Amino acid sequence: MSVETLVHRPNGWELRRERVARHLERTALTLFAQEAPQDVTIERIAAAAGISMRTFFRYFGSRDEVLAALPRTLTEILCTRVRDRPAHESLVEAFSAAVRETEAERGTEREADRELLLTWGLAVHRLPEAVLLALARGAVSTAVSFQSAVCARLGVAPDDARAGAYAAALSGVVSYAFERWVAGGGDGSLSETLLDALATLPDLR
Repeated sequence: MSVETLVHRPNGWELRRERVARHLERTALTLFAQEAPQDVTIERIAAAAGISMRTFFRYFGSRDEVLAALPRTLTEILCTRVRDRPAHESLVEAFSAAVRETEAERGTEREADRELLLTWGLAVHRLPEAVLLALARGAVSTAVSFQSAVCARLGVAPDDARAGAYAAALSGVVSYAFERWVAGGGDGSLSETLLDALATLPDLR
């Protein structure tokens, strides 16, 4: 799945902002993967990225926002594509097709994406408490994104039990596939790992 892929055609300013934001993410995640969490301050991140503190705050409001940005961005991209899939596809088919569609559009950013995802995963494994604390801030929006996509696919209300249950199941599968990929050192394709995990869901019936 591509970090750089957007759901619309970006202009020059958006592309520049995207590049700077990704550079900040890579810098922060690299520091987290190598150092103690208390040592990875906003000052350290800004200095390592070669920018000023003022510039940092143009992109992120806090250190935690940098840590939570990657999963939030990927979730938004995936769920937007799921909503746009043909209505006749099942939930699993729509999610699987959305993964393949995003993978096909990665282009020249393929290796950069893989390295960023792997660095994020290594930071999670090395400092789970610090990263989970950061993710807690975005957990609600992530859950809402999955549930909104499910509601759109099934045509049900947010308070329908299926919306919450299916969203939780799909979110769990995505997390499992990512953790499995990271544990394997990032070998192979994350998309294929995710597709293999999604393919097991019909067995629950």
